[in-house]
Amino acid sequence: MPVKTLKSSLAASLLALLPLCLASTPAIGSIEEQRQLFHDAAFALERNQVTRFNRILAELEGYPARPYLEYDMFRRRVNQMKPEQVEAFLRRFADFPFAYHARGKWLSVLARRGDWQNYLEFFDDRENTRLRCLAFKARLQTGQTEGLVDEITRVWLRGYSQPSECDPAFAYFLEHHASPGQVTWQRIEKAFKARRPNLARYLGRKLDQADQKIVETWYNAHKRPERSLKQLADVADTDRNRAIIAHAIDRLARKSSLKALEHWNLLRDQFAFSPEQIEQSQRRIALSAAYQHKSEARTLLQQLPESSMNDQAFLWLARIQLRAHDWAGLQQTINRMPAHLYQENEWQYWLSRALESEGQLVDSLNLLEQLADRSSYYGFLAADKLRREYRIEQQDATADLIDEGEFLRDKPHMLRARELYFLDRLVDAKREWFQALRYLDHEQIKQAAKLASSWQWHDSAIRTVAKTEHRNDFSLRFPMPYKEQVLEHARAKELDPSLIYGVMRRESLFDPLARSHVGALGLMQLMPSTARNVARSLGMKRPRKSDILRVDNNIRLGTQYLRTVMNRFDNNVALAAAAYNAGPRNVVRWLPRENSMSADLWVETVPFKETRNYVQAVLAYSTVFDRSLGRDTLMSSRMDEIRPQY
Repeated sequence: MPVKTLKSSLAASLLALLPLCLASTPAIGSIEEQRQLFHDAAFALERNQVTRFNRILAELEGYPARPYLEYDMFRRRVNQMKPEQVEAFLRRFADFPFAYHARGKWLSVLARRGDWQNYLEFFDDRENTRLRCLAFKARLQTGQTEGLVDEITRVWLRGYSQPSECDPAFAYFLEHHASPGQVTWQRIEKAFKARRPNLARYLGRKLDQADQKIVETWYNAHKRPERSLKQLADVADTDRNRAIIAHAIDRLARKSSLKALEHWNLLRDQFAFSPEQIEQSQRRIALSAAYQHKSEARTLLQQLPESSMNDQAFLWLARIQLRAHDWAGLQQTINRMPAHLYQENEWQYWLSRALESEGQLVDSLNLLEQLADRSSYYGFLAADKLRREYRIEQQDATADLIDEGEFLRDKPHMLRARELYFLDRLVDAKREWFQALRYLDHEQIKQAAKLASSWQWHDSAIRTVAKTEHRNDFSLRFPMPYKEQVLEHARAKELDPSLIYGVMRRESLFDPLARSHVGALGLMQLMPSTARNVARSLGMKRPRKSDILRVDNNIRLGTQYLRTVMNRFDNNVALAAAAYNAGPRNVVRWLPRENSMSADLWVETVPFKETRNYVQAVLAYSTVFDRSLGRDTLMSSRMDEIRPQY
């Protein structure tokens, strides 16, 4: 058969499939057989074996996950479909999570066809910027422009580049806006604030020549703030120039807080900066000095007026006072904090330490007593101070035995989620699962978590139980999957298995297919470059991403990298955990400069919030896993003193 005829025949078969999918055929075979049939159908579809796919699909009538095969077919044939076919499909599967994505694909097809009237009929006012801008274009093409300028404004006034599909709408917006220059400047200012100088420069081309020069000056101030500040000392005192100077101070402070302070002291009295600009500049310099561990940071933060003290200013002043063992100052700072900070376990713990150092032992002990009842990082620190056993007592989230069939009987989303999970369609499974939770009461959510755990779907079980107040079902929250592999690599690499599990839980919640937004893969979330370097050191073949996602490989590579950072920092667990998260170079920069310091103080003053929380979590989680392994290890035993050099 000629290729053209074959393609035409295939397209005809695809278009004819939807009515056949609606046929009713009794389900056959066990659940395992149906899952295999599902895989067989997916395999057939991948190879364009439409007749075979259609036959297997008919055999799967009544199987919960069957609609996902129909969705797969929809995606393959959407380019050839007619509006009435899509309308029928979306109506039939309106309650399925994939309906949202199916509609989005169809909208893209309609845009490519230039079928703007149908586009507006199908557009569901979603927030997707590309599709929303296509809706703007559809209205322009069909003459439906009433109120359009106001609607485009919400997309225009963003400090980030927007999809090219927005260009026609933006052109219309600027042509019909009463003050195009004003709204262009508004977006330019937002772009600089969002650190998108190239966008700001691009937008500047829409302004007159004089304003373009101002944008170029701002651009240079963003790129080379120190050089620009020297030149800006002689400019006129205008609103724009003050904004540029404040921006340059902010940019320079992020690189060198003390140089920024020097320029600010020279320029502050020469220009009529607004109170807001003064507050923001002084706070940025002070906070950057704190992040950079400059000795001047404490004075700079203390000199901020009360109106400038936001959460970060309070937190970093407290951390600097911690490093300096300024217990009296720390007590004052904590007592000045807004209630939502003051009441956090973190600052209740350090307030108790400050009170102890100031001789107020009764008040200090009272705070520690309250904290020591909690199964958390600060709870374990408090318990160690009091020499008290940890409160890690298993309490089942639900005492009822769950009849899986009965529980799932009237919960179609959850039933589909189970099947999709066992079919390894994890993205679809999670969408169904968390849609199902919307319809459950509090007790049913706990039962659902228990059920997910029984399927070894640990990440969903952990996320589900987190939606309840229940925190003491440690078997749900801290499972120990892949135990044989973990213990084997712990022995071979002389690693603490509790530490491996602590890292694994924090990294991936035990999802073997986890992928982070930056590309980290698998249980212990290895970046491909890191995995390749570790594999090379082990004499392994260069791994592909699919190789890194294999559980055995991932645990082998992840534990080897953990061993590497443990070696780099002389088996100091806090430093190794920080290095696993943020890299060894950052950890070296954060080491104390002169004298050694306690690990709890060092962890508290790590500049990156993500890494600070990460280390605390790994230490606390390792302590919980100790209990599961039948060990009573003090968390403080993993918190060796931090030296200036390693």
